[in-house]
Amino acid sequence: MKVVVIGGGFTGCMAALQSAREGHDVTLLESTERLGGVLLEVEAAGGLYYNGCQYLRQVSVDRLGWSDGLTEFPHEYGNVTAMGNTEFQVVNDCAQPSLEGQAHFSVAPKTGQSALQRLQNYGQHAPYLIEWAQSFGDLAQLDWRCLIPMQLSRLHFPDDRRVSKWKMESQRANEMLAIPRRQRGQTAEPAWLPIGGYTRFFSRWEQTLKDLGVSIRLHSPVKPALEEGRVILRSRSETISADAVVWTTNPQPLLSRLFGVRLDTPPVRMKLLVGDMHKNVRLPVPVPYYWQVFDASNCVVRLYVYELDGALKFSAEAFDTLENDSAWLDVQFVMKLCGLGDGHKLASVVKQTRYVNFSPSELQSFETLTSEMLQHGIVPGGWQNYGRDEKVSSILSSLSCVLQSRIEARYA
Repeated sequence: MKVVVIGGGFTGCMAALQSAREGHDVTLLESTERLGGVLLEVEAAGGLYYNGCQYLRQVSVDRLGWSDGLTEFPHEYGNVTAMGNTEFQVVNDCAQPSLEGQAHFSVAPKTGQSALQRLQNYGQHAPYLIEWAQSFGDLAQLDWRCLIPMQLSRLHFPDDRRVSKWKMESQRANEMLAIPRRQRGQTAEPAWLPIGGYTRFFSRWEQTLKDLGVSIRLHSPVKPALEEGRVILRSRSETISADAVVWTTNPQPLLSRLFGVRLDTPPVRMKLLVGDMHKNVRLPVPVPYYWQVFDASNCVVRLYVYELDGALKFSAEAFDTLENDSAWLDVQFVMKLCGLGDGHKLASVVKQTRYVNFSPSELQSFETLTSEMLQHGIVPGGWQNYGRDEKVSSILSSLSCVLQSRIEARYA
């Protein structure tokens, strides 16, 4: 069967890899000059820096089928939280906000599916959460699942000893309250980073795909169309046919051209600040390590410290609400709170636009149109799922169903 994959990021490459291994005729189309998507490093001041907190999980390594060229490490993280606390809380082993005092959550949740309604269930803590999260967009218009990448789907109350009991007794409490892994008797999960960075990693992946017979076409933007009930793909002057189309890139062209559906939720404007750690820094944690930052007076969202090409580096994700100099001051403030000291060197500031949010109505459109897309042989990229591995699982499951139906129709 002929499979065409649109988008050469992680999910697209994984879909192409698995399809080729199953013996299908695979073509991979990528609009830019190389594979890798958002995982590719930022190049600045003659060096490479991770584009935010990036790593591979066990399931990805298993699907790849190789671990040489990858370095394994325990996936460690923490948080820095203001949000109404009398002083900053810097907590290891928890990526959710760590709040002082007693937990408060609504046992009988308020109706609705918005992020705002979900946060309002935290009672007296809600105003602080809402104040910080509103930088991501209009919370009343966002689906509550958008809180998951914000790390606000659960809260951590280190001083409240009742939380463990509540989580065992109530599904509601289990969904809304967090307990660090080690308090649950668990250790850090293994994770992997490519030795030398993702740029080299995707060069190897590209060669692996070619060795499996995958046709890779770079600089190949695609325009989809629905003509007489058939999906037509056009790339430059060529019309491309396929038994199945896996669309892993921006869903807007697909949804608007084929179904007249437009996604109107605004993107999140961010900045990525990358640079080099002071050579004599004494690290209070093993690296790689990241801290989620919850402070409405600070633009930083996440600070990631890691080693790449033999040097200790950082990547800080921040809201694009301040000038670069002020944003760098905020990063340095967070570094000091995390025990990293000062004297670090900023290499570059990169503005980014992230299409990570969706409304309840858009989610409903995704789900409603999925069955229709599958009937036309289009496999959506699992855009509503959080996490690359979750997206890939959704893609592979749907692709298997589409190909099986095509085989049955061919031999009927």
